[in-house]
Order: sequence, then structure tokens, then C-alpha cells
Amino acid sequence: LLSYTINGNLLPGLIVRKQTKNHGTGQGIEGIQNVPTGSSVALLEDVITTAGTVMKAITRLEKAGYRISYVATVIDRQEGGREALAKAGYDLQAIFTREELLS
Repeated sequence: LLSYTINGNLLPGLIVRKQTKNHGTGQGIEGIQNVPTGSSVALLEDVITTAGTVMKAITRLEKAGYRISYVATVIDRQEGGREALAKAGYDLQAIFTREELLS
């Protein structure tokens, strides 16, 4: 499922693949039928290290016509990802940092 209902409101979703698969839909972005082109989207990543993967996802989404409004992660490993995203114009919101988890 790429769409969820929260408090009666539909929250459509997309999945950006690291690589396009040769099976299934063969799409680099799954769920584009759920979110109209030009929409503002929030990007959620489980762990951010250097932000290389998330920057590739941002590039793919923007190339497909989406606007990135929010970038969040569960864990910021504090290895340059936040700074790389800031340099590209994105503010990273993290639930936890590595420092918080290790202290």
C-alpha cells in the first residue's frame, strides 16, 4: 500500500527506488498515480549518513515534477548528511541523532 488513511484523511505515498527494477512496474518512482505531478512532498528516510541516497531521491522526484517541502529521518548519524542537505537548500529534521542515542 502506498496510500494511508489517518483520521479519515487520505495520505498518498510514493516510494523512490535506489535502482529501477527489471520486474514489477519497472518504475524508478512507485506510486506516481497517487500523487499528482507538481505536488509538494515530504521525504522520509530511515537513516541519514552522508545524504547521498536522499539527494538522489530528491533529484529523481524533482525531475519528475515534484517539490520537496520536508526532509525527515529517524536517525541522523551525524556524518555530514545534514550539512550536505543544507548546502543543497534542504533542512533535515531528525527524530534522533547518533549522539543522542549513544549518550
